[in-house]
Amino acid sequence: MAIPRKSKSPPAAPPAKSARQTTPAAKAPKTLAAKMANKVVAAAIPAVIPPAMEVLVHEATEKVVLEARDAQENIRCATEDALVQTRAAYDRMKHAAEEVTDTIETSYVKVTRGFGALNQKAMEGLKAQAEANFEHFKALAAAKSIPEALSLQTDHARKQFEAMTAQMKELTALAQKVVTEATEPLKTGFEKSLAA
Repeated sequence: MAIPRKSKSPPAAPPAKSARQTTPAAKAPKTLAAKMANKVVAAAIPAVIPPAMEVLVHEATEKVVLEARDAQENIRCATEDALVQTRAAYDRMKHAAEEVTDTIETSYVKVTRGFGALNQKAMEGLKAQAEANFEHFKALAAAKSIPEALSLQTDHARKQFEAMTAQMKELTALAQKVVTEATEPLKTGFEKSLAA
């Protein structure tokens, strides 16, 4: 027995596209983001959605685009503010580093000059001692008796002690002056940084 065949009916025709109404949301978009959103929405919305629904979708899309644009603007403003603050902090740190460098440089120059003066004073003292010793040895060689030599030796030792004491006082005063002059820029810079 043969099975009766069902007759095939032609496929249903797609529904006719309705004329779309012009609404404020359906007007030409003003921004690239809105144009892109409209294209995506237009491709995704089948022709069977009623025009009222299409208007709602376009309004929702436009709202999302506007919120995204606002968020992007807020992020841009926050980034610019952070950049301005970072530049200001960098400028302050650079200025402070330059001041510290200048202060240390000034102090170093004063220390160097001070140590030069200390060395010169010490060399003058050594030269004076060497000359005094040389004169003392000449006088000892010319001495005619032991009591005269002992007297010369005692006199020389007393003069050397007095000269060394005077030299130490000069060197101590000069060293104090060098330390005071060298630390003055550092002290001033420190006080200035505390005041700021």
